[in-house]
Amino acid sequence: MSLVEKCWMVTSKISVIALLMITGIYFGKFVCPYIKKKKGAVAVSIVYITIMLVLYMIPPQIDNFSAYLIGVIAAFLVMYVEDRRNIYQKIFLAITFFSIRWLTVAMAARLDDLVTKALVFRNMSAEKVWLQYGLYVGTRVLDIVLCIAFIAVAIGLINKAYIYKKDEMSVKEMVMLIIPSLVGVTGYGILQYYLMIYERDTGKNLIDTYGFYGALSFLHYLISIVAILVVIVMFQNWKEMQEEQRGQELVLNQISDMKKHIEEVEKLYRDIRSMRHDMGNHIQTLEHLVAHNNMDDATEYLEHLKNEWDEVSPEIKTGSPVIDVILMEKLREAKERQIRFLSDFHYPQNTKLNAFDLSVIMNNALNNCMENVSGDDPYISISSFRKNSIFMITIKNSFGGQLNFGDSDLPETTKSGREHGMGLNNIRRVARMYMGDISLEQGNEEVILSIMMQVE
Repeated sequence: MSLVEKCWMVTSKISVIALLMITGIYFGKFVCPYIKKKKGAVAVSIVYITIMLVLYMIPPQIDNFSAYLIGVIAAFLVMYVEDRRNIYQKIFLAITFFSIRWLTVAMAARLDDLVTKALVFRNMSAEKVWLQYGLYVGTRVLDIVLCIAFIAVAIGLINKAYIYKKDEMSVKEMVMLIIPSLVGVTGYGILQYYLMIYERDTGKNLIDTYGFYGALSFLHYLISIVAILVVIVMFQNWKEMQEEQRGQELVLNQISDMKKHIEEVEKLYRDIRSMRHDMGNHIQTLEHLVAHNNMDDATEYLEHLKNEWDEVSPEIKTGSPVIDVILMEKLREAKERQIRFLSDFHYPQNTKLNAFDLSVIMNNALNNCMENVSGDDPYISISSFRKNSIFMITIKNSFGGQLNFGDSDLPETTKSGREHGMGLNNIRRVARMYMGDISLEQGNEEVILSIMMQVE
């Protein structure tokens, strides 16, 4: 083997290894936003690169397609080990990258062929071997640069378009999202098959014979990547519409709750007005009983009045009739479930705080407490204080489990249903309307929700 032949061989191996390492690094960049910890993305890159280098270095036993499939499967297993959540999303990521890798490399190869045939190797004499080698090095560098550009743009656009990265992906959503990738890879396989068959039967290169075949191939690869991106954008728009619909449904439910609370308040005041109207008659009856020295009957009558008053007079008085009704409802529910309910909440007077907005906070927060309270001595506690323009609400409940916060400062819900997981987000939304925020902490078998708002 001559020196120039050795240089060709070494250059070919180095370029393949460089491309393997670059695609492995971009694999890690691609999956990084979807994995709980960044070290998981690093592990994906390392495992993928290692597997591909080993398969490249050993004597060829399997074809390239199968080798890359093994590398992607190994990377998927690493993703699953590092973060066992959202397995269908990880399958989507693995299949999408597998497709993107083949399509972008094929696009770079077609452009590389076009450039080299048009500008470099036309009418070049065979004796200029070193010049040919130099041009080969240039084409390999061009091929790597094009691959980097295509794969970086494709991955960047996909990650930018995929907004709801933390949402759980269903099987149906996964199938919908991987169809363009599967179609793109299938088309790539068919095009490569015809290239191989034509060369085997004629001894010629199909692209050299029919130049338009290379252009059509490039167009297929480009359209396949665009199709992947378009489907992801459509999927994200659909998810956004779902979020908006859930928000609208939640607002409608809250309006319904408000109507119910208002009806309760109206009933309460009707009962109070009725008692005030009858108070004169009650006083006359008592005077008559006392005047005739019927003290036992008078005592019984007073006890009856006291019980009737307790039924219409709220046990909790916050300064807001609407909030009184909400807390009274939760108090009654807590008594039925043998849960201690402690309230030291006071509505801030003469502020811009809207009772409807506060009812959203109270309903969502207390519903969460009722759903999750646990322990040998279950309790729920709510308190508030105001200092200047700052209004703080603290809601506590006993909880013997363990919250999973993930990468967020709010815990991840494990419940099913369309509205589950929306409560804390709606509390935060209202708090931020008043230039505030919320925090959730867990410790000593207790969960503490703190809500801060500016009310002036």
